[in-house]
Amino acid sequence: MSGKRIVVVGASRLGCEFALAARAAGNEVTLVDEHPQELKSMSFDAPYFYGSGLPASLSDATAVFDNVLSSNELLLECVENEVDVKVGVVAWGAFHNAPNSQHIGTPKVGIVSREGNELLEYDHLVLATGSRDFVPSFKGWDLPGVLGGKAATKLLQSYQCFNGSRCLVLGTTALAVEFARAAIGRGLEIAGFVEPTGVFQSDEQDLEWAGEQDIPVFYQSVLLEAQGTDKISSATIISIDGTNKRTGINCDTICVAIAVLPNVELPAAMGCAMRFAEEYSAWVPIVDSKLETSVPNVHWLSTFNKEDHQVARVLAATAGKDTEEPHDTAPSGQPSPANYIDLWVAKLHETGGSDVVLCQCESVTRGEFLDLQPPRYLKAGMRAPHVATTGGEVGPRVSQDMTKRMTRVGMGHCQGKRCRDEAAILLAQRYGIDVADIKPASYRFPVRPVDMALIAAEDDDYHTREKWPHWMHEEVVPESVAGQQKR
Repeated sequence: MSGKRIVVVGASRLGCEFALAARAAGNEVTLVDEHPQELKSMSFDAPYFYGSGLPASLSDATAVFDNVLSSNELLLECVENEVDVKVGVVAWGAFHNAPNSQHIGTPKVGIVSREGNELLEYDHLVLATGSRDFVPSFKGWDLPGVLGGKAATKLLQSYQCFNGSRCLVLGTTALAVEFARAAIGRGLEIAGFVEPTGVFQSDEQDLEWAGEQDIPVFYQSVLLEAQGTDKISSATIISIDGTNKRTGINCDTICVAIAVLPNVELPAAMGCAMRFAEEYSAWVPIVDSKLETSVPNVHWLSTFNKEDHQVARVLAATAGKDTEEPHDTAPSGQPSPANYIDLWVAKLHETGGSDVVLCQCESVTRGEFLDLQPPRYLKAGMRAPHVATTGGEVGPRVSQDMTKRMTRVGMGHCQGKRCRDEAAILLAQRYGIDVADIKPASYRFPVRPVDMALIAAEDDDYHTREKWPHWMHEEVVPESVAGQQKR
């Protein structure tokens, strides 16, 4: 095939649509998607917040593969149109020539599966990695049965397995209603929606549907605590209208469908320039009219982009054609996700207090994090009180990498996917600064927890084995010449 070599990461709707269009244009297209995931990978809550109550039926790899593949019609269409589809494969890194890596040569994407590691060379890399769950902390959020809205919907619709029969839903967003519809369609019961404002966040049609299903909506309320021992048995919500009324609810599952955030680990770790999108309270890659990032020939396809005709724009770019200036899509009319996220975090902290665990991996509470307390295992406190802000002419600033190193919040095996976003918002609320003024914690390869044995070379080559102590001081001698010198 004489076309370009294009690698698409993510079998989202946009990813599949672009893969089909690029293949129809005569390009050599490889589509990589991490679903279906192994049970072990899902336990790290990446990309979605699955929680600790995953169904045992997920261990049946054959059934899971059939369910996930058959649930994505666009992905099946890609297979039929000779797109090289690689499912159950993680894109753990991407590499290109840069100041600190000058000998990469042709840009490459590192992918890994159960069979091992592979480096895919590309002419264009299209990142269509979709979104991830935002799940703020509350008392009992580590119990089996707590999961994010994206995770819950994916388990129901794609993996077709779900633990739980009666679910309490946090939030009244479109995602919350999408999950509720899917759950009721599969015979589950919705115990209610919990909403901190007095307004249903999704549209009137969804509100009318909730009323037809007799699903209660607990307005001006947030979750106080999830109760249970080895799994959720009930939950307590508390009103925030000044009455502090507490209501107990019988449920075995809590679906947190407050908001979703963009998956940006890969572009961020690659070194793509980022900007803070205030409407989402999230960092996203900076793109031009061709949706090209600051890294040449790397494009970002996402519903978090405002530009119209995204597939056509990127396709034109891969063909070397000019594109028109982008036109922002019409506003959705939905409330700002950033304000909604901020409200949930503030009210959960206000009602739940500082003793709630923020970082599950390292068992660090909200209070310990905000007070910059060192890890408990050091058995030592700070010699003097410290604050997370630094001064300057432009006003206070916070480095999340600094707070991460001091408290270990974000340094666990989930790579900060559970807590990093809430941690930044808590810092902003504590010190009265914008989240945009908090330098985000860095991402590093591999962007997913993978077995190092799978991505390591089976054996060192001659130069690595014999010459590594002298790389900085000696010219590397080819092995053939070295053999002659020895003789």
